[in-house]
Amino acid sequence: MPGSSAAPPGFSEHDPAGLAHYLLSFRWPWRDRDAECQAVDDGLPLWRQILALVPQPAARGRALEIGSPPFHVTLLLQRLRNYDMTLTAYATDGRTHMSHELDSPEYGEHYTFRCTCFDIERDPFPYPDGAFDLVIWCEVIEHLTENPVHALGEIHRVLRPGGQLVVSTPNVTRCGNITGLLRGRNIYDPYHLGTPLGGSRHSREYTLRELRDLVAGCGFSVERAEARDLTPPAGVAQRLFRTFMYRMVASLTGATYQAHLFLRAVRTTAQPRAHFPPWLFAPAHLMLHSAPLGTRVVMGENDGGHTTFGWDAVRSDPSGVRWRRAADTADVYLLSAGPLRRVTVTLARGRGEVQVWHDSPGEPAVLLSSTAFEAGDEWCDVDVRLSTDYEPGRRLHVRFDVPGGVDVRTVAAHQSI
Repeated sequence: MPGSSAAPPGFSEHDPAGLAHYLLSFRWPWRDRDAECQAVDDGLPLWRQILALVPQPAARGRALEIGSPPFHVTLLLQRLRNYDMTLTAYATDGRTHMSHELDSPEYGEHYTFRCTCFDIERDPFPYPDGAFDLVIWCEVIEHLTENPVHALGEIHRVLRPGGQLVVSTPNVTRCGNITGLLRGRNIYDPYHLGTPLGGSRHSREYTLRELRDLVAGCGFSVERAEARDLTPPAGVAQRLFRTFMYRMVASLTGATYQAHLFLRAVRTTAQPRAHFPPWLFAPAHLMLHSAPLGTRVVMGENDGGHTTFGWDAVRSDPSGVRWRRAADTADVYLLSAGPLRRVTVTLARGRGEVQVWHDSPGEPAVLLSSTAFEAGDEWCDVDVRLSTDYEPGRRLHVRFDVPGGVDVRTVAAHQSI
């Protein structure tokens, strides 16, 4: 038609030039054209790999994106995948929400991206159980400073059973890091003074083996995990070095030396586990840390984060039954948002007392109940009925006062007597 504007060019996820054109069509108040062109040029190979891992649901799905700014992946998912997006960020100034307006006159698209701001290493995610079909956790885990296990526990909780988790992160053993070390250069990120977004600096990067172990240990089934380069080698020397590392060194070490790690995992129906591997957490310090995820602890399965002082290593018998032996005094922590009436402990080979307390940090300790027991070689259940002083949402501290110790299989809290 005379006077009508030309239609914007179409594109697909297999069209890098079209994807770049689409992303660069967006405007916002503080946008620097040259910096944005460089960001898209550098980032597009990574974002395309992330997009390839995100499944296309037949029906409209619900997706949580952790660490949404600067919204490049958000825009691609909005355009090319069938999900309603929930966005998050982490702000250094304490705000609970942030909003960004992005406008593409060429494509006739305008978005107001609203992010909920919280600390994924410490805060409960502000979403109900099973709220999402997909969680995108890309280019985030390397920024965490203390506890990725908390984040994985919350991701497990807000994903529905069968929902998927997509992770990407730099590979700490990438060739670029190795050549930097060989040249005497420091591979750690510089400090990021002045950034408005919390945790922008890389704190801890991972190997492929570590990433797979951490995610699987926290109750996910890993479908796919791989290391990939995002750019071709820059010159003959880099090509030869990569070939040497990938073919010869990798065959000896079993390690991966490509630039980036990608993983997709499924949230199983099994209860979440707090997996604190010794290659990531100093075992001596873990004795001071408790982070209960629920009301049932099975030793050797999900006891991480629930147990603190006083426990031997996991043991098992030929039938596969696993347990841990409590020392003279040993502690287990449980957590429930709902009412509880009793705690049941499965134990053997010891005598003493099971005590149940409220003793949340900064609050006075309250003894809810205690029960004496004497257990022989056969496993038996000991019930501790809770008093009406129990308050839902407060941690339950189960203490074993057992001179000489006792073997413990499970600790569980119940709503009924």
